Amino acid sequence: MPARPIPAGFAPFAWHHLRGAVPGDWEVSRYSVEDRDGRLEFANRDGLRATASWEPCEREPDRATTMATFLERNLLGRAAARERGLRRDDLRTEEIGPFLVGRLDDALPVQALAYDRAGERLVRWIFEGAADVRGRREIVAPVLSSCDFNDDPDVCEYDLFGIHAVLPRDYRVEDMVVLPANVLVSFEQEKGRSRATFRRWGLASFLRGEDSLLDFYARVVRTNRIEILSSEPRTVGGHEGLLARFSAPREHHGDRYMARRWKNGIAWVWHDREANRIAAFEQIGPDGREELPLSTVPGL
Repeated sequence: MPARPIPAGFAPFAWHHLRGAVPGDWEVSRYSVEDRDGRLEFANRDGLRATASWEPCEREPDRATTMATFLERNLLGRAAARERGLRRDDLRTEEIGPFLVGRLDDALPVQALAYDRAGERLVRWIFEGAADVRGRREIVAPVLSSCDFNDDPDVCEYDLFGIHAVLPRDYRVEDMVVLPANVLVSFEQEKGRSRATFRRWGLASFLRGEDSLLDFYARVVRTNRIEILSSEPRTVGGHEGLLARFSAPREHHGDRYMARRWKNGIAWVWHDREANRIAAFEQIGPDGREELPLSTVPGL
């Protein structure tokens, strides 16, 4: 996928149908696993800073009217909007890339709407406390300028919570665990039932202690009933790493009932000492599945 411009001091993100970058002190405070109609909320120490959302939309709407309707229903209230005589032309608007940006005054949030024709989706940003000149210049403009639609027909990029992957489009988010120093995102192929799982552990030197990388990984994944069958040391992206073969339980109901296991799992594990993180990329599935390359994780 083509590289995206990332403003200085900003951190990239990619999730389902949207890619971009946000200020480095923003963190994802809420997220949706569902890709059809979803959202990301970003916050910092001052509270909620912005919400990005997307929804199916067969035809491009009048975006200024849509923004005025949002103000009436969600911010002003119908009585206040009626008393104010709110109209679409009251919004001060400008174009930034594919987004129409609209604001009523400096006290209310800034809205930005873009229509993704290829995916038939409406993408919306709501920026809190950024309606003044400085907020529009330092927050709204660089965030929107960094955004594009994550709509490659063949692959989808995911970059959130320290997990970065580019997967075939038919893989869908199946499970997520997001803890301060422990993140897991698991994907499952829609038809083939193959699984790809990405793990990231922070505070790696503390968690690993004196253990070898293999001992640490085997100990952690044992809680998921994963059994390491063999392993060999490898250098992964310039880091100490290993390639492990493993078996794991099949996830679907009948398979779980019969305690069936897949035995063709592959796991790449590496310890980034500079970032003090350990990461793993696992894949497993039916015999004859197409193996995903290590380049599924950008930078490796």
